[in-house]
Amino acid sequence: MQQPRSPQHNGVVLIAGAGPIGMTLALQLQRLNVPYRIIERNAGPSTATKALALHSRTLDIFSDLGIAREAVETGHAIKYFRVQSRGKTILRYDFTLLDAAHPLLLSLPQPQTERLLMNRLQELGGRIEWQTELVEMRDEGSHVMVTLKKPSGELESLKVCWLVGSDGARSTVRKQLGLSFDGEHYQRHFMLADMDIRWNGWHDEGVFFLGEREGYVAVAPLDDQGRYRLFVEIPRELPPEGERMPLTVESFQQLCDGRGQLMKLSNPSSETMAAFQHRRTNTQRVGRVFLVGDATHIGSPIGGQWMNLGISEAYNLAWKIAHVHAGSLPERVLDTYDSERRPIALEAEKTAHTLTRLLTLRSPWLVALRDTLLPWISSRPAVQARLPWMISGHRYHIRKASSVQHLLNSRDRRPVSRRPKVKSAFPPPRAGELLPDVQLWTPQGHHPRRLLKLVRSQFMVLLFTGTDEHGEQTARQIRLAQEIQARYPALNTWVVVDALAPLSSQVASIPDPAWQLHDRLAVPAGGIVLTRPDGYIAFMGKRAEDLMRFVEANLGLTPGHAGAVPHDQPVQTRTAEVA
Repeated sequence: MQQPRSPQHNGVVLIAGAGPIGMTLALQLQRLNVPYRIIERNAGPSTATKALALHSRTLDIFSDLGIAREAVETGHAIKYFRVQSRGKTILRYDFTLLDAAHPLLLSLPQPQTERLLMNRLQELGGRIEWQTELVEMRDEGSHVMVTLKKPSGELESLKVCWLVGSDGARSTVRKQLGLSFDGEHYQRHFMLADMDIRWNGWHDEGVFFLGEREGYVAVAPLDDQGRYRLFVEIPRELPPEGERMPLTVESFQQLCDGRGQLMKLSNPSSETMAAFQHRRTNTQRVGRVFLVGDATHIGSPIGGQWMNLGISEAYNLAWKIAHVHAGSLPERVLDTYDSERRPIALEAEKTAHTLTRLLTLRSPWLVALRDTLLPWISSRPAVQARLPWMISGHRYHIRKASSVQHLLNSRDRRPVSRRPKVKSAFPPPRAGELLPDVQLWTPQGHHPRRLLKLVRSQFMVLLFTGTDEHGEQTARQIRLAQEIQARYPALNTWVVVDALAPLSSQVASIPDPAWQLHDRLAVPAGGIVLTRPDGYIAFMGKRAEDLMRFVEANLGLTPGHAGAVPHDQPVQTRTAEVA
């Protein structure tokens, strides 16, 4: 065997696998000025039919990465998804009810998602090493030694601080770690194809057509011209290669007939047949090696959770590596990757598994019970609001993690607004939950702005005054803002004030004369909210000393350090861009 070249030392992170998850990690590291290399055994981006759905939370991430607008323009917005059984709608997801910047489910085939990520990566100066394969790895405690096989067949030895396996369900990284991939096959498989479909459905709506014995059929629009992703569940194990049903338009047409909806299929492409299964590793980190996406968990495609989950994992890991590399956070912050993300992965598996069981019931009396109860339960307005939220990615939280702290009690969460309280389907957020993307007050004639636009992959502190710019509480919060910025420049600090314009003093402020922000977050006068670069709330409290203790002891932020700042973002101004 050819001997590898002498070890190179030009990489802090090696990313094995350049699918959408690996590219998300690379793009965020590129923005945060972390040296890395990203390799992919294939010759180029994927061309095969794979994941289709981009959820609202993922589009928030893409907005930060600078590709959300192009993704929405390239893809097709699905506003509704309903479930039909025996000719009757029993469940309906209305994504327009999401309180988010992107109240939709975006239909965008994975090859197009990869193209957007790759183009943005190249735009910022990054590149992918195609036809390059990881053949060996060894964690030596202070670093990881890896051997790469180049397109020419030459071997290269590389020393890196961290290795990230984003190399899919057959992950080489996972196998070399010796991790088990526990789980099981569902007793069913599916057939999938893209088709032209003529029917009376809406072009912004997807539908599940359920069956008791024959499995379900699902359609999701790819455009407004009648092109759909067709998904057919077969309620038995995947047959051997020579015994499988042919993937022809006639076969699909036969499986779609008699579903309570007349559909005419034609012009098939991207035909696939595969098994249902759910598997996971017992950890997502071993030493200096991390696993993301399908390398660490796979599950039922119902609900479209898995690619979106992996993108969120990459987004979580990137800012932590970046701050450790910059010296603004201690290396122990990397311990929180597995402790935060593995419970979320288990919750996502539970969600997909529950949906799969609900939609694939076979017992006649259970089917009858489901078809009776679901319409009654889901007709309630609060349930209607929560249904799309449950699969959109916004509900996954880290409230039980040691990396967050919530010090507000129920009395603190009483509404402080002088306006009548607006009834919401959701309680005020807690530390460990995603920061709600509140639409901020904007002067007439200005472009509407939302809260998450201020995070921009950095730490953000919100100091609530509960009053106007002339009150003593405002003066105290201004002094605290100045103290925080002087001691911890990595914490972008904003004073939220009842005013029609930014404060004239040397602090950034958010005018909140209509109390949208005060009401939605429901913090008391003098309240403090610290948000992490990934949009999760890390701290909620009332006292400055509690915040300082959390920042120093829990977070471990280095005083005087500016942290990891995205180089493609404008510098925050004191006059507050929300004005």
